[in-house]
This record gives sequence, structure tokens and C-alpha cells, in this order.
Amino acid sequence: MKIGLLEDNPAIVDYLSIALEMAGHQVSVFTYGSSLLETIFTGPGTQYSLPYDLVIVDILLPGNMSGVHAIDSLEQVIAPGKLPMIIISAAAKEELEQIAERLPHIPLLRKPFKMSTLLQLIEKMKTG
Repeated sequence: MKIGLLEDNPAIVDYLSIALEMAGHQVSVFTYGSSLLETIFTGPGTQYSLPYDLVIVDILLPGNMSGVHAIDSLEQVIAPGKLPMIIISAAAKEELEQIAERLPHIPLLRKPFKMSTLLQLIEKMKTG
């Protein structure tokens, strides 16, 4: 599975990239929401096929685009369900509850989480 990872913490990027690649996935890392959106929206054949099968999005990011803003931008252009997403975040419990309420169709994992939990979720999303 081709996975786009939007995460700004280098330690988490390394951990997730290595673990996901060991599980057989191809991972492309993005630190800023804008760079992920550029890749998805200007890549070759964007109208016909997406460059990723799944996007994992951290909510708290540097720059002027949060993970939620990146998700909103993706969902304005890409039909619901066409690009599965998973939210990962270390945000406060109250903030995560608000995000879960606003985006109930996107699974949310609170950091720190077990890698096995993420891999099971990816597998479940793959099989539908």
C-alpha cells in the first residue's frame, strides 16, 4: 500500500516509516500540509488516480496549515471514501473529541499508540 505520511516530528516519522515499510508499505513523508496537497493535486494523472492508497495525518503541524485544514482541502476535491485517511495526534483530549465529532468518518489514534493498533487499522481499511 502507498501511504502518504503527514507528520512533523522526526522521531515519529522515522519510527512510523520504518515500521510501515517493514510491514510492506511504501511511505512518502511530508512535514507540511501544503507539500502533501501539492503532491496529490499536481502529480501526474491526478484526475484519474491518486498517488496514495492511504494518508496518515498529524493534526498539529508547523506553518499555517493544520492537519484538519489539509483534510478539509483534500475532501473538497476528492470524493468521500476515495482516499482513506487516519488521524494521529497528541492533542488534548478535548480537542481530539471535537475533531472526532467533526470528522466521524476518519479513524483517530491518540499518540502514543501501539504500532500493532495502526497496522490493524490499515489492514481493516484495506479490506473494507
